[in-house]
Amino acid sequence: MEIKEDGRGRLIAGSLCSRWSPTKMPNIEMDIPNKPSMHKARWRWWAYLVLINQDVVWSGIVGSLASKTAHHHTSASPAMELLFNLSIELLIFGVIFGLAFFLTRVSIEDLLLQWRGVIRPVWQGIFYAVALLLAIPVLIMLMLFVLRILGVLAPGQMMDIFAAGRRGTDRLLDSSALRHDRIFFWLALTLVSFVFAGFREELWRSAFFVGARALWPQTFKSRLGQVAVVALAAAMFGFGHALQGSVAVLNAGLIGFVLGLIILSHRSIWPAVIAHGLCDAVAIAMNAYSHGS
Repeated sequence: MEIKEDGRGRLIAGSLCSRWSPTKMPNIEMDIPNKPSMHKARWRWWAYLVLINQDVVWSGIVGSLASKTAHHHTSASPAMELLFNLSIELLIFGVIFGLAFFLTRVSIEDLLLQWRGVIRPVWQGIFYAVALLLAIPVLIMLMLFVLRILGVLAPGQMMDIFAAGRRGTDRLLDSSALRHDRIFFWLALTLVSFVFAGFREELWRSAFFVGARALWPQTFKSRLGQVAVVALAAAMFGFGHALQGSVAVLNAGLIGFVLGLIILSHRSIWPAVIAHGLCDAVAIAMNAYSHGS
């Protein structure tokens, strides 16, 4: 990848991806050496990474150790219980990320929070969501089929893997409530899919890129280095879905890798946020329908 210097002394690199998106991919500007926010002490950036990654790592550890138990219901309605849990989770997320951002003074530009275009991020997100929903399940099935042919998976193990994935999904969202409580269903389809998952997780991914860029600027100057950082974030993202089973870990890792490329290619998190939210909304709706049928 060719790297050159522009008139303001900034390093300009070619686009991370080939132009496979429906729009022209903007170049990625690597102006790290001249950005004041990137000149903080390294310990601040290490503390920043520890803070922003604790939720993903903790989710993976808890998911790996979780027993196959059902939901613990309270006297509150499922919708109110969901709202309460989401409020607590988002509050904790806001406090931890606020502390991380205070340590490093990252900006909206650093986090790629700019909305580029009027409706362009929306239809870009829709395009990517459709592509992911069509491609990722096929890819996972092919991988499992290859493992079956190679003898790594026994004949009945594939069904066991998918059954475990369904049980893992039930631990996150009560399938009975999805079918019978319309408020719960629409909260899951909107607030959970687009805010709690889409925005929160893509903000984490962008924040992870900022920390990696600050700590390893030379690595981030090359296309291979950027892809490696995207892959590392995707692996952590997949691990964070351990509660939902091995298929969910693989699915989240693959989707996370593509979403990372989308963020860096468009220099904005919003196409990835919308694509992520749509993928989760479709998965939730299909989960409710499949249990109902």
